[in-house]
Amino acid sequence: MNKELITGASVLDGTRLELDQAVPQDFGQRLQVRVSPLRSTQGHTLHELQAVYQTDVAPAARVQTMLDARQAMIAANQFIVEHLPDRFSAGLPKLVLFPLRSLWLVPVHLTYPGAGIVGEVGMLAVDGDLPLVVGWTPPEEMEVIAHQLYEEKRDEIEIAFS
Repeated sequence: MNKELITGASVLDGTRLELDQAVPQDFGQRLQVRVSPLRSTQGHTLHELQAVYQTDVAPAARVQTMLDARQAMIAANQFIVEHLPDRFSAGLPKLVLFPLRSLWLVPVHLTYPGAGIVGEVGMLAVDGDLPLVVGWTPPEEMEVIAHQLYEEKRDEIEIAFS
């Protein structure tokens, strides 16, 4: 399977470029550079540089992660504590491998004492290498879904409290 990643480059001199991004070490690589002349309003010739990495990803290749599921869950719960009211908690993380990096997808659950998990209200994406949440369902949306779940399961939740 071939993947292309387009990134910028700066000219160091007539034969060398400095890339804005490094090619991941575990990928096969071939660099192609296209130089297109542009016309300036002052009569000088300008050049547009575009670097394209051709990366081959073997089907059996795995991206190594530095974080394990427990660390991903801790990062997710920290995000939940900082951005959502009580009654929300992280579910079991699932590792998703992408060609350039991995992510832990962590469901966010609405929970009540005695009733346990009422349902899933959203999702968090935790970086595979750092304990950092890099994507999420908007907190406002999670709260709306939580309210809907509560209304749907109100009787079960109230029975658990009695």
